Amino acid sequence: MSARTAIPNARMIAEFRDRLAAARLELARGVARTDADLETIAAHESREIAEDAATGTVGALLGRLEGQARHELDEIDSAQARLEAGVFGVCEGCRRPITLERLRVMLRARYCSQCQTYPETEKVA
Repeated sequence: MSARTAIPNARMIAEFRDRLAAARLELARGVARTDADLETIAAHESREIAEDAATGTVGALLGRLEGQARHELDEIDSAQARLEAGVFGVCEGCRRPITLERLRVMLRARYCSQCQTYPETEKVA
């Protein structure tokens, strides 16, 4: 596994794409206020939520997010962008792959456990 491609195969890429889409769907469900909102969500598959969020049908729901939920959506968007760019699962600190176990537990992880625990400013040479 190279540092550029932390997720080794298409099956894993599809798994994380689906998991990120499901996380987006959960956020949309959290802000649904009316039966019409819930029907809009039910009419979409979770992958379609990820693809369609910027086009309006679900985007309006996600646009209602504030605070921590908005931060979570931003992190999901960032993780999806990293996945599409081929750098999902690459530590932003040391550039080494993040373990699959960590990614499965912390879907939006940007750092390996070592860099998360000991940020660059605290590392001893």
